[in-house]
Amino acid sequence: MSAAVECLTALCLLGGTFFTVVACIGLVRLPDVYCRMHAAGKAGTLGVALMILAPVIWFAQTDLSVVVRGLLAIVFQFFTTPAATHILARAAYLTGYEFSERTDMDELREHLPEHPFPTRGEE
Repeated sequence: MSAAVECLTALCLLGGTFFTVVACIGLVRLPDVYCRMHAAGKAGTLGVALMILAPVIWFAQTDLSVVVRGLLAIVFQFFTTPAATHILARAAYLTGYEFSERTDMDELREHLPEHPFPTRGEE
């Protein structure tokens, strides 16, 4: 292997680890479920994609099937994670999860019903 391939693989692994750690810190430190999903969706997706890209680069010259499967996994990750976080955020909104006190406005109020389902303890 050339030194450039080794360096690029290492950079992808380090970058993926960095973004995954940032996503984990965001899950712990951010104030409400909506912000936490944002951290997990954005930084987590990029972290996983970079970690999958590392073996794709490493095995690019030896095994084409790893490259194809890795690239398909990255594409699948970029399509499914934003859709899943959108669905979870909408479900949290519709079931009445509270916003953080730092949230200034609710732009969904005019487009979605505020709480169509009974919230916790309101049955």
